[in-house]
Amino acid sequence: MLTLAVVFVLCVALYLYGTRTFTYWEKKGIKHDKPLPFFGNNSRMYLRKKSMTQIGEEMYWKYPKEKVVGFYRAMRPELVVRDPEIVKRILVSDFGHFHMRGFNTHQKVVEPMAKNLFLAEGDLWKLLRQRMSPAFTSGKLKAMFPLIVERAERLQNHAIKAPPTGRVLDSREIMARYTTDLVSSLYFSSFYSCH
Repeated sequence: MLTLAVVFVLCVALYLYGTRTFTYWEKKGIKHDKPLPFFGNNSRMYLRKKSMTQIGEEMYWKYPKEKVVGFYRAMRPELVVRDPEIVKRILVSDFGHFHMRGFNTHQKVVEPMAKNLFLAEGDLWKLLRQRMSPAFTSGKLKAMFPLIVERAERLQNHAIKAPPTGRVLDSREIMARYTTDLVSSLYFSSFYSCH
């Protein structure tokens, strides 16, 4: 009898521990799916049925009239932002408060391939953003546009002039050449315009 009581108390304690943060979005008045203990809304990712991107997209489209949607990654509350004005405010003026996005699970070790603006977090992200922002002003983007169009037309002409012999084209190689051509032309044009 005592063992049964201890097991019951342990199960209740585990359940309460696994659901302790699940009232966060309800208290804030933000719509969200009902989470599972310990897994939150992320159980399909842990079971490898869907990727984090697919789950985020699903949450985005499930609530079309909401500006923001609540989400639980395991027991941690997260927010899916749907409103373009809020996204703009976050990316332009409030970015200093939103630099921890949960991509890097290791706090001390960062893989070399993750040291980019899309996957970096914290101080590294702030530093990369600070260095990259001057390269993407509206004036510089407008100046890059003709080069992008020119390289895209060159790719299109190459694809049209390909001989219809029935041979298979290696799209990976073609796109690698296109990307290299585009990036190098943009880099050198911006380098020479600065000096």
